Amino acid sequence: MELPNSKMPKHDERVTRDRISELSDDVLVKILSFLPSEEAVLKTSFLSHRWKQLWESLPVCFNFDGLIPVRYGAYAKSFEDSNDYRRMKAEDGEKERCKFVGWVNDVLIAHQGSTIDEFRVRFYLDHNSQTYIDKWIEIAMKKKVKKLELDFLYSYPFSRLSYRLPQESFCGIEFLSSLCLKYVSASDDVMEWILSNCPMLENLHIEGSPLLRHPKVSGSSLRLKHLHISKGYDVRSVEISAPNLVSFEYHWVEWWFTLHIMHAPKLTELYYSSHFDSIDYHVSSLSNYLPQLVTLRLSMQLPLQILEFPTCTNLRHLSCKVVIRPRRRLFTLRSLIEASPFLHKFTLEITNYNKIKNKLRKVRKVAEGPPHKYLKELEVKGFSGQPMEAKFVAYLLKSAIKLEKIVIHTDFSDHKRFYSKEFVETTHQMAHELARQLMEHRPEAELVLL
Repeated sequence: MELPNSKMPKHDERVTRDRISELSDDVLVKILSFLPSEEAVLKTSFLSHRWKQLWESLPVCFNFDGLIPVRYGAYAKSFEDSNDYRRMKAEDGEKERCKFVGWVNDVLIAHQGSTIDEFRVRFYLDHNSQTYIDKWIEIAMKKKVKKLELDFLYSYPFSRLSYRLPQESFCGIEFLSSLCLKYVSASDDVMEWILSNCPMLENLHIEGSPLLRHPKVSGSSLRLKHLHISKGYDVRSVEISAPNLVSFEYHWVEWWFTLHIMHAPKLTELYYSSHFDSIDYHVSSLSNYLPQLVTLRLSMQLPLQILEFPTCTNLRHLSCKVVIRPRRRLFTLRSLIEASPFLHKFTLEITNYNKIKNKLRKVRKVAEGPPHKYLKELEVKGFSGQPMEAKFVAYLLKSAIKLEKIVIHTDFSDHKRFYSKEFVETTHQMAHELARQLMEHRPEAELVLL
């Protein structure tokens, strides 16, 4: 029995009917939100006016990352990882760059919205792509970008052939709140220009810039809260006068580096790392600001002798990544720990370049120190059970009378090239056994062995 024709949709009607467009705006917006911005722009550019309007109403966050697989196939890389890319022939690498640049260009041309919230580019780009990158920045600035990240992962880091950031791109930018530049050539003048022309800037991250020498972060009206400078091999000094600065990170400090903090009344977090200088050299230069710090992370050589440090009354989190060499002793850290009476967590990361011995030796005499009433958590990384390490951990356990938890990592991956597999396994077991013995000084605390 046939149904009446009026009840049956015609063939053409069945084919052409757009059921998705019958959905409410709220549902369509939800669908669009699941698509990455850089893909959705291309996928929806040929759809109806209604779809375009909905898409343009959404916050746009472009993430052009050429090192991860793109789910929707607009750009598909032809290499596995960075090492694979560096092994490519020059012409093959150029083809990859052209393909990536074309992807970014296509998306930006197709994007009809008036604003971009976030704009991130990550690929092996250099001065050869200068014209295109300049245009990308110009478009992002015109569309009132708030967060901008350029990570160019150049094949030969710190090369003078890296992309040079033009300061004219940052003139009167009132919307930019976060700027991250990795392997981008930004000079001292460009950095100062950015700070003076981006009044809303709160986060500044500069990494691997070959042109930085004596950057100055200064200005009574600066809103800058977070500053990160790293891998600046030619940086000689940094001068800071920033009334709203909360955190400062600096890595790869060279012998000739000096830090001048002129004015930073809100500074509470500091991360300082150097391959050459000892902790005492830089901590002493920061003595005026140590009392106001809440978090302090240091990665340096151990000092040769115990020095006196000013009392750090606000310090709650202290992290020390240290290298043990001949004549260097962990106990030189005692004065810094004891100068932090309200410390809640202490993290110690050890790289021991002395000869490792896998003979279990019980710690019989524990150094005395003032009781630490607020230290609740300890974490020790790179523990190999050597006498110096064991004695220092025993001292910490005995001093921390309110300790709740200690985490001990016995990772020997760095030693596998120097010692046999059997030696490493034996040392690993010995370190675990010694850690359990050390807990006799604080049996009520939780021990986590990793």
